[in-house]
Amino acid sequence: MKLSAIIAALEEIAPLRLQEKWDNSGLQVGLPPEADGECTGALLCLDVTEGIIGEAVARGCNLVISHHPLIFKGVKSLTGRDATQRTVAAAVRAGVAVYSSHTALDSARGGVSHRIVELLGARALAPLAAAEPSLVVFSVICPRGESDLVTQVLLENGVEECDQAYTQAASLETEDARKAEDFGFTLHHTPLCRISASAEAGRVGALSAAVASIPGGDKFRIEVTPRLNGGEPVGLGMVAVFDEPISGAELVARIKERFGTPAIKASLAFDPAATVRRIAVCGGAGGEFIGRAQALGVQAYITADVRYHDFADLAGEPLMLLDIGHFESENCFKSIFYHVIRNKFPNFAVHYADLETNPVKYL
Repeated sequence: MKLSAIIAALEEIAPLRLQEKWDNSGLQVGLPPEADGECTGALLCLDVTEGIIGEAVARGCNLVISHHPLIFKGVKSLTGRDATQRTVAAAVRAGVAVYSSHTALDSARGGVSHRIVELLGARALAPLAAAEPSLVVFSVICPRGESDLVTQVLLENGVEECDQAYTQAASLETEDARKAEDFGFTLHHTPLCRISASAEAGRVGALSAAVASIPGGDKFRIEVTPRLNGGEPVGLGMVAVFDEPISGAELVARIKERFGTPAIKASLAFDPAATVRRIAVCGGAGGEFIGRAQALGVQAYITADVRYHDFADLAGEPLMLLDIGHFESENCFKSIFYHVIRNKFPNFAVHYADLETNPVKYL
């Protein structure tokens, strides 16, 4: 199996364009996918360590797939002076590629927070913090005679493919003719053309300027509409509901059983007898979305790495805030990619790491 094929399968559900700007998801160590190296097996883990690289080698795997990026803050030297450098060096020496999908998978539909909801037995509704569209449909409406020139300009400015939709010659009573007048076209029978293309949201300004540079292009209409992950909203966290309400005590019991959390930090509002139906979840450190969860009227918000002052600010508030641990909230990432790979490549060897341990001890 080729490395490029494995990466393509992962990015089909968690495209890198979904990651946060500060993140570093993607291929961390190894030849670029274009080199099409042969993959002998994959090992799944939350964090990459020297021990994980050793386990991969022992199990005949030359690919490690992690949630947290191995290279996050940047490696300025490779002298073995810290754990990241030693792990990178071990992977390079062993010929083991490392791929990480962090916030790309967090934000994807069917990603980490969606999996948390499933494990809790709830039904996902919408992302807690919907992402800004990273892809848009960029459309130009112009006279039909200008369509080929507009298409050429868009292709020269980084657009991969354009679709053209023509209108029939229009009379002044039709919508197209009214649009033509709005654009400054004075002919009563101006046949229009819509040229549409998929583009990165950050390229809208440059594409608009390129269109405006065409003689008369300042009168063309430009329309920009979001294109979100196949039409479905994506983003961090998830709002969900239980079809049948459960108690606060039952919610905590499910969390401990299904996420292996030995201890949960809870806000003062936690009540074991309270009725819980509407919840919000966010894998990993989700403290920044506490206010959003409150505004959405959920009874409980399940996340990790909550600060003391966040709990203090909730004193007297009805929201049950539950910190279930960072490792515990994201460990389910492995099952997502395991099934993606096994379903697409049934004969390819993919394993859960045995040597991985939670770096946090509960005493």
